[in-house]
Amino acid sequence: MKSLWEDMSKKVERQEILTDQLIFDMTKERYENRIRSISVPETISALICFAVIIFLISNFNLLDVWYLQLSGILTIVACLLLPILSLKSIQRMKNVPISKGTYKEALAIYAKARVKFIRLQKVSFYTSFIVLILCVISFGKIIKGIDVFTMTEKLNWLVPSGIGVLFIFSQWVLKKYKGSMDSANDLLKELEE
Repeated sequence: MKSLWEDMSKKVERQEILTDQLIFDMTKERYENRIRSISVPETISALICFAVIIFLISNFNLLDVWYLQLSGILTIVACLLLPILSLKSIQRMKNVPISKGTYKEALAIYAKARVKFIRLQKVSFYTSFIVLILCVISFGKIIKGIDVFTMTEKLNWLVPSGIGVLFIFSQWVLKKYKGSMDSANDLLKELEE
């Protein structure tokens, strides 16, 4: 009877360990999915920015005035730096050591990475308006041969409408990202309990 009782006790302990491990694995997978919902659009955006860089560099000779060249250079720099910083920030959130250390430590590391990512997204949000104007200037000359500084009627409707669309899109993206990050944060808190 005693050996049967011990055998049952061991089975229950193993079952409890397996259940805890299964819950942990499922939570980890859900956390990775939440971070992936941020990283996939950011990766696509980075690829678009790199395509813009290649396009601007390959057509840089068409920017024949110093202010057009300056706008092209600033566009290239912004399209290079912002995606790299964003992807690095997402990588920090991906690399939160959920299975190593305590859950409280993982939550603290995630909280720091999250704050940095949100700060970077806010900087990118405001910088994107400047980049939009720089792109209009550069692409106007490259694609249409138009110097937008000499044709103000184009700027009167093009820039405000672009800024409006960018503002609406950026607000939507920030809302989606915040929701995904809050969900990932909740998952980490669940692990602690």
